[in-house]
Parts: sequence; C-alpha cells; structure tokens
Amino acid sequence: MKKFVFFLALSASVCTISLWAEKSIELSASSLEVEIGASLELSCRVDDGGKGFPQFKWSSTSGSVTETDVAGEVDFHAPLHSGTAVISVDVAINGENTTKTIEVAILPEGALKKTADILITVDTNTLENVWVNDSYPSESFKGPLSIKGTFRYDPDSELAFAGGNWPLYDMFDDGTHGDREANDGIWSILMKFEKTDAKVYFALDDINTYRVQYESGLAWAIKMAWIELDDFPDDHTEVAFIPDRDKIVSWTAEMAEEGGIYEAR
Repeated sequence: MKKFVFFLALSASVCTISLWAEKSIELSASSLEVEIGASLELSCRVDDGGKGFPQFKWSSTSGSVTETDVAGEVDFHAPLHSGTAVISVDVAINGENTTKTIEVAILPEGALKKTADILITVDTNTLENVWVNDSYPSESFKGPLSIKGTFRYDPDSELAFAGGNWPLYDMFDDGTHGDREANDGIWSILMKFEKTDAKVYFALDDINTYRVQYESGLAWAIKMAWIELDDFPDDHTEVAFIPDRDKIVSWTAEMAEEGGIYEAR
C-alpha cells in the first residue's frame, strides 16, 4: 500500500512539471528603446496546446501599461524622464502562474530620430561697417548670402550629407527653407543630416568685391570671429558644427559684439 501511495505522489509531481514544459510563453516588444513620453507595443504569446485560457496581469516599474482589445497585447507609455523600465506580465493558466519580464531603455526626446535638423541663421543686420583691414575698415553686407562647406545639400528636399568639397549654396530670407520671416535681414538654411559625430565645416559669402582668400572680406571677418565663438574654440580652421541632434547654429548681434567685428584687430 505504501508503495502504491508513493507511486501516485511521484506521478502527480511529474505530471505538473510536464504541463509547464508543454507551455511556450514569449514576451516581446516592438523595440527595447523608446523616447520619453512615447509609446511602444508589447505582446505576450502563450502556446499551451489549447489546454487553457491564459490570463494576463501587467505591471511596470515606471511609465504605464494600457491593455488593448487583443488578449496579451498592451501599449507601454514611457515616463517623462529617461532611465530604464522593467515591464512584467504574470500569466495564469488553469491555476498555474509564471512571470515574464522585459527591460526597456527610456531615452531623451529625439534620441531615436535618425536625422538631425540643422538650422543655420545669420543676422545680416549686424553686418554694417565691419572692419576687415586698414584698407577696408567699413564693409557692409551685400546680398544674397551664400554658404559652403564640407557637406552636400539638396535645396528641394533639404537633405544634406556630411562630406563635400566646399560647394556653394544659397541661403534664404524669403520665409522658406527654415527662414522664419521674409525680408527681416536674417538669412537661413535648413539642412536635414543623417546623424553623425563628425564635424561639418562651413563658411559664408556675399557679393562684396573685395576678397580675402576664398570669401569676400566681409564674410572672412565674420569667419575669423565665429571660429572663436563656435562650440570648438580650440579648432581654429573653420566654423564647425556636429549634426548629432537637432540644433540651431546662429550668428547674432551678441556674437557680433563679442567677436569685435567693428574694430581693428
């Protein structure tokens, strides 16, 4: 009799293990990265051989989870701060429970964007009576304004690519291509770069006839001041930016005063 009882207990134990072994539970997300405030889809798939109806209970260490009309599918809503969220689902089938978890990185806004919008603006109202040298102590802007640099640019699509042998492109003061207000003296160009950590160099030009090297004397004076005022004051070659995120690169009245473009240097 004791042997018979022992056999039954052993059989029950083996049966319980084999039931879980027959189940395949997979928790997946549309991405393991999401920007703050954004959402992504999660799905828990259960293959139990048709032996039950799984019930799902979801939770997250941050953000929130909203169930959809489809069993086992939810939307995760990221919090408004970066970090990590661990999303859990408790699966119950015929009185048996198991838990699956997945870790999602919460990234700053724009981190997953593959392109960087670079808006370059130049306030040409600052470009009156600019000192270039003793022979040209009072140069003033003569439009239109152009830009050139180590990039290629398509004005129709506004797409730009790092690398290029200083081709010349028009800037705009007509309310297009990123320009905010027509005929206000602020010339602009919007370029959509594929994100990169490499420097992109640029310089300006107008139609002033006096030239210094490859720019008008006026544009050369701006460049010499801007080189010291950009994000790379130790790089004295050309003005530069890095298209690693959306940014505005501007020449302003404050920069003109700080750069001392109206005085002999």
